Amino acid sequence: MPRIIALYEKEGDDFINHIEFLHDDFDFFRSILEYRDDDPVLYQVYQIDAERNRKIFERFGVMVDIDKYDCFVDYYE
Repeated sequence: MPRIIALYEKEGDDFINHIEFLHDDFDFFRSILEYRDDDPVLYQVYQIDAERNRKIFERFGVMVDIDKYDCFVDYYE
C-alpha cells in the first residue's frame, strides 16, 4: 500500500505538495502511528509530529518542515 507525505498550508486547507515513497514499509508506519482499532491497514490520514518526522527521516531520509506546513502520512492508490 503506497504512502505519501502530504503538505498543506498551515492554518488552512490548501494542498501544497506531496512526497511519494518509492516503496512502502507497512510495519514501519504501523510502529510510528497511533492508529485506530478500526483502521488496522492505515487507510486514514495521520499527522506528522516532531517525533514521527525524526523517525521517518531516519528510515527514508525525508524530513518535512512541520513548523511551516501541516504534514500528514496518507494512503493513496
